[in-house]
Amino acid sequence: MKYKLLVILLLLLIFSFSASAQYLEVALVSDIGGFGDNSYNDQLREALKKAEEKFNLKLEFKESDLMTDYQDNINDFAENDFDLVWGTGFTMEAAVKEAAQMYPEVNFVIFDGVVKEDNVMSLTFKKEEAAFLAGIVAALKTESLKVAFIGGRENEEIKKYQIGFNTGVDSVNAEVEVINRYLGSFNDFSTAKKVSSELASQNVDLIFYAAGAASRGIIDTALEKNIKLISLDTADIDLAPNNILTVIQKNTDYLVEQVIESYYNDNFVNEIKEYGLADNAFFLEKNQSEDMLSQEILKKVEEHKQQFLAGEIEIITSNQ
Repeated sequence: MKYKLLVILLLLLIFSFSASAQYLEVALVSDIGGFGDNSYNDQLREALKKAEEKFNLKLEFKESDLMTDYQDNINDFAENDFDLVWGTGFTMEAAVKEAAQMYPEVNFVIFDGVVKEDNVMSLTFKKEEAAFLAGIVAALKTESLKVAFIGGRENEEIKKYQIGFNTGVDSVNAEVEVINRYLGSFNDFSTAKKVSSELASQNVDLIFYAAGAASRGIIDTALEKNIKLISLDTADIDLAPNNILTVIQKNTDYLVEQVIESYYNDNFVNEIKEYGLADNAFFLEKNQSEDMLSQEILKKVEEHKQQFLAGEIEIITSNQ
């Protein structure tokens, strides 16, 4: 009897050990910005590392030097039967889609992109709500009562930033004039510099922008003309630390943990998920905001955010 009891205990210990040794294999493929970009690639990598501390994960990363690397990098993880393979940004949509079709048993996640396949979770964001926060800050900080939004291409997605920004400004102070301009490209540095210089000559003292690589032209003008900026990319802080008032960041840590936790709890669903302020999806970058914005302004931003969540302020986008 004692012998049988000992065998049972040993079997229970072996089972317990093997269950605890199980782990979730998670991979991340960077876009061409690479790791060290101080932007979404780094933020996702760090968020996954934090999730590793809470969950039993096996993590691997691959860096893409060229867009042509995307497919091979993603496929390599899929061929090795990783549980979740992450891609970063809309430029990886085609590669994720092809891999999803080739490896239907593998689950993929694309951050800030959309892929309509049964085995892909697409994490998207309500751009107008991120821009709404930027508009609040702009209205509270402008001294000339003239601010601007600069977008890259004038398409439906970038227009959401314009609409949200304008709504945020107007919700604080309807007397602040907002000038909206588009560059026609996300890569035209010279046009970005020209447009932002024209705005400076019109007494604009603050610019919020969503202009991709062309943003460097806007930042150059800001440095020359002492214009304040609101960015969507934390990497810009290093370029103009005395001009960037704040960065509207995606709450990557929180969202990554939600995805990993859903997989562990067996309620992971491959779908297109759109996150906004009600999902705690955006926040002001902490260190820069505390350096450049007063506690009173930060408090007012939170007050206006709560008014929006309570339905007292409405952002009307073109597709509503």
